[in-house]
Amino acid sequence: MRVRRMTLVLPARLRGTAEHEARRIAEEAAVRLGGSARGPLRIEVGGNGLSGHALSTAVGRAVAARTGGRD
Repeated sequence: MRVRRMTLVLPARLRGTAEHEARRIAEEAAVRLGGSARGPLRIEVGGNGLSGHALSTAVGRAVAARTGGRD
């Protein structure tokens, strides 16, 4: 599946590693997308002090739950 556009808003504390973390989150979300995601999809996950890796996992799980994708 190809993702044409994705907008990520990261917590300010990830400012120094934003590009790296955004790529990791986008890749995780793309892997977990289900076949039913045909239009715009809005996912919000609270940062709550999570590391970049934990945040990408949380986003992936939220995407999978919303689209019926791989969990």
